Amino acid sequence: MDLHDYIESGIIESYLLGLASADEAELFERMRSLYPELNTEVAAVEYKLQKVMVEGGVTPPAKVWNRIAERLTPHNKEGYYSKAGKRGEAGEPLTYVLQPRNNTMTISIWWRCAFIALVVVVMALTASTVYFYQQFRNMEERLLRLYPAQLQQVQPARQ
Repeated sequence: MDLHDYIESGIIESYLLGLASADEAELFERMRSLYPELNTEVAAVEYKLQKVMVEGGVTPPAKVWNRIAERLTPHNKEGYYSKAGKRGEAGEPLTYVLQPRNNTMTISIWWRCAFIALVVVVMALTASTVYFYQQFRNMEERLLRLYPAQLQQVQPARQ
């Protein structure tokens, strides 16, 4: 059997849907390591399956969620299971521990350095802007003090 026939046999779909037996799944994994083009085919089939599921998806009725919630509540008789999935000998409820998500964000040291450098550059630009503005104002005052004297010298020459 060549690779094309193997792909056409539907093994990829069976594997992705979980319908392949353990031997078929093991053989498929070995074939994937031997033939990298199988990975491309797997990606294409995954895309097609996802597209079919999204297009043909049906929203389940609200009562389905209610049934699921009833099974998950520990005070319900069906919620009393041991860890092996059987009813508990002591009638102990299966405890569902919900741990809060870790909402911390880690930032690389390079981003921190870049941010510090950006702050330093902004501060330097602000300081230089203030300095040059003061220099401009000083020069403007000097010119205004000198301007009337030059104006008086120019006016008699025009007459």
